Amino acid sequence: MGCNSMNKQPILDLLNNYQTSFDEEIEFQKRMIDFLTQHDDFALRSNLTGQLTGSAWVINKEHTKALLIHHKKLNKWLQIGGHIEDSDQTIEETVFREVKEESGLKTLKLLSSNSNLIYDIDIHTIPQKKEVAEHLHFDIRLIIEADENETLIPQNEEILDIKWYDLHQVQNLAESTISIDQSMKRMVDKMKNL
Repeated sequence: MGCNSMNKQPILDLLNNYQTSFDEEIEFQKRMIDFLTQHDDFALRSNLTGQLTGSAWVINKEHTKALLIHHKKLNKWLQIGGHIEDSDQTIEETVFREVKEESGLKTLKLLSSNSNLIYDIDIHTIPQKKEVAEHLHFDIRLIIEADENETLIPQNEEILDIKWYDLHQVQNLAESTISIDQSMKRMVDKMKNL
């Protein structure tokens, strides 16, 4: 799956306007802009370099917790996210669809700061799995507010578990030996500026 129907110019505009104080993100920003500029098939799984993906840093209304999933294939605690699909016209549509599909949450509010939609960006390697070669995910992350009291209905095909974590727990997970993506620490750090 994946598509070519999403217009890449609005995404390039978002990336060009994105401002961050994290060195790794400055490098990611350059690499993502280069990737999008060079590849019209940026969303297609057939692109052997990688794909643009969309993720959500889902937080509760009090901004004290984040919703994480235990990803079955990667065996890591991660934010919700995934590939762009044919029906998605914007990166926002990708992110909202993924949150609804993977968590069952319905009441979602997009938060953005400094007139920029992007909350975080990351480039990470997806290991080879069967016939799918190792490749990169060029991930754009948005911040979304949700009701932690709403019933969670996880998508069982991809998710082992889904759980609200206090932000200090996420920070502790990122600093421990438990398998968690290190970019979580960066996203928690950014919560101080909300």
